[in-house]
Amino acid sequence: MDNKSMPYFKYWGKAKKDSEQPGADYHLLPYHCLDVAAVADVWLTESRILLKQIASQINRTEQEARSIMLFYILLHDLGKFDARFQNFVEDIRLELQGDEYEVTPEKYNHGSHGYLHFIQMYDHNEAMKAVAGHHGYCDMSIDRNLIEPDADEELIELDSFARQEWIAFCLEFTGLSEIPDVGEITMLAGLCSVADWIGSSITNFTTEEMDLYVYYQQGLSRAKAALIESGVINKLNGFGFEFLFAPYQPRGVQTILAKLPLSTGLTVVEADTGSGKTEFALAYASMLVEANLADGIVFGLPTQATANGLFDRIGEAANKLFPDSTLTLAHGKSKYLFPDENGFLHQSNKRAFLGSMSVATVDQILMGVLGIKHQFIRSFGTRKSVLILDEIHSFDAYMYALIDQVLKGQHQAFSSVILLSATLPSDLKNKLLKPYGGKAVSKEYPLVTHVDLSGNTQEFTLEQATLNKIVSLENWTSDTLLPNEQQQLNLLEKAQAGAVIGIVCNTVADAQTLYIEMSSLAETRSTCIEIDLFHARYTFADRGSKEKQVLATYGKQAIRTGRILIATQVIEQSLDLDFDLMISQIAPIEFLMQRMGRLWRHDRINTELPARSGVITQPTFITLLPRNPVKNWKNHYLGSGYVYRNTRVLYRTEQYLQKQEHEGLVFPACYREAIEYVHGEQAYVNEPAELAGLYEVYQQEQDGSAYTAKMYSVLDSKPLNDVDPRCAMLTREGEMTVTVVILDEQGNLFHGGNYNEQQDRERSTISIAKKHAKGNQDTNLYCIKAVINKDIIYNELGAILPNLQNKS
Repeated sequence: MDNKSMPYFKYWGKAKKDSEQPGADYHLLPYHCLDVAAVADVWLTESRILLKQIASQINRTEQEARSIMLFYILLHDLGKFDARFQNFVEDIRLELQGDEYEVTPEKYNHGSHGYLHFIQMYDHNEAMKAVAGHHGYCDMSIDRNLIEPDADEELIELDSFARQEWIAFCLEFTGLSEIPDVGEITMLAGLCSVADWIGSSITNFTTEEMDLYVYYQQGLSRAKAALIESGVINKLNGFGFEFLFAPYQPRGVQTILAKLPLSTGLTVVEADTGSGKTEFALAYASMLVEANLADGIVFGLPTQATANGLFDRIGEAANKLFPDSTLTLAHGKSKYLFPDENGFLHQSNKRAFLGSMSVATVDQILMGVLGIKHQFIRSFGTRKSVLILDEIHSFDAYMYALIDQVLKGQHQAFSSVILLSATLPSDLKNKLLKPYGGKAVSKEYPLVTHVDLSGNTQEFTLEQATLNKIVSLENWTSDTLLPNEQQQLNLLEKAQAGAVIGIVCNTVADAQTLYIEMSSLAETRSTCIEIDLFHARYTFADRGSKEKQVLATYGKQAIRTGRILIATQVIEQSLDLDFDLMISQIAPIEFLMQRMGRLWRHDRINTELPARSGVITQPTFITLLPRNPVKNWKNHYLGSGYVYRNTRVLYRTEQYLQKQEHEGLVFPACYREAIEYVHGEQAYVNEPAELAGLYEVYQQEQDGSAYTAKMYSVLDSKPLNDVDPRCAMLTREGEMTVTVVILDEQGNLFHGGNYNEQQDRERSTISIAKKHAKGNQDTNLYCIKAVINKDIIYNELGAILPNLQNKS
């Protein structure tokens, strides 16, 4: 091939940012396109699953699928064959194309215009649109409005000729006879974008001209080295429960692992808290990877605290499975936990899922189906992996609608999902199974349900019953849904006798109020009981230190001394806490059961663990119920009703607890009965008529929330930048909180540091409701600067809202 005769050799693709670096100042565009294709080619070869997934989706052979993928990836920078792009570095353009042409500088998006150039020659093409959006998205607002460059006509003709010749070369190079129109390829945008990042890292700035086929063969070895260095391809070192957790033997639900099919699908695991669901999921996921059905494992957790906790727990297992890989953590604050990490996978949360194992908050996963730049990077990461979502019962209708989109995407991409819960209502389970075409039948518990890609459903139960745990129930009533003075004294006395007590409130305000009251009462009665407070309305720095202190004081290895923790739902999931006695405000039964999972969590008889106090002789759970007669069902449960909104579920939970008070709850047998009783669709005999109306209104609100979420997931307008703080608001409905940065009275960050440095700023940040936020708006950083003791009250209670300021 005579390189000099081909017009596409007159175009640069990459230019040096630092002209003092050795070598040429540019990299020719054909070579850059081949670099990116080489990365994709090696990845498709090394991957256990990618090519198989893509071939299945477009119904082609794997070789045909490879050719089609590489063809479009070679065209990802088609828009750079344009005078407007080439003129971004005019000196290079003049060197390559001569100085006889003039170009007027103007704004130009080479990705979106590349798609426009393509459809001017052919027609709309989803695959081409995917690669054209490799820098975040393809702007369709300029569709069919292609404006030629303000340049000499001869140069415009040269651009057009170069594009035509490059497309012809790409067809020949990939062995295709015509433009393949295969519709949408769900993995293409993500693969192309990541290949472009990595391919750019192997740029060889040189003016040496080389045959393109020879260049490509040499580039394959550089591409493989770059992929290994980036951490996106790794070898599996072993698999299964015995490999991961020996010498421990499978117990309970883990004994079902040997029966499960090694096939792509959706698996729902229902088992009690502390039963080893996480270990089950990790073992099964590793078995699917070994069977060449996935390339990695992604865990999704409800909160940052639960994600941090799991990240710490599974580090050893991750190292066993993928010894050459790095376990990544992705949530809004995760980058501040690894300040020294600068590897490819750690440079942004959207890259975290590209490796072999990742732990993330669910919002990071949901961003993969929202109108956010580079959303396809996140979905690409989850779809090449086994996606595990824990505490799947804990979301609202808005988030379930987004989760539904995630599940549909996994199914469309021929990918596996594992869902974990102790407390999953049957109607919700069937909604979660629907994207894979499954339907649950069995009422057994514990239960593992597996649905393959064709909708075939299998349900697996335990051959041997698990050991029972009996929880004694008590119900306390009060006008405020908080313990009254006599009840508080009762708790102080038990703590004085050595009991470790946890109290869960449903709102931060209630937790702060109770902390003030009990601390004052303890001081008045001259008791020396330590009372701790933990909730989400602390600065990031303070919340992290408090979480560590709570784990050290109330965790598995903690010394058992009489003490009381007043907290919100932050202790409900995944934190390994162990209380002798628990008190909780009324909440839906599934959330109360989650809280019960922190009650007598560990066996402390004849073990090395610190012994439990003898003052509480059996696991005891006290629920705080309203005492006042019902005047208005809508407001009957006070702040707890505002939090959980489904008044009928709260009422049924109250009825169920009162019926079981004298017998207690026998775990795990009670799970299914309790959940189905509380969440039954039909109204019960003698149920107050007003509740039916409130439930109907609630359902309408839920349907509206789901609709809103679906609209956000299909928006085709200009997306938010993926690092924009507002992205997180799209993953949760009604996220009416604002980011508040606390400053001291001298205008410095409350926890020190430089305000302009994001890491320093975040340490002094809290989120509070918009109506309570005061201070100066910083529109550049999407936050409010609040001066302590002027705009905001902040002390050991955390942020104090107006209704508590006088009490504190």
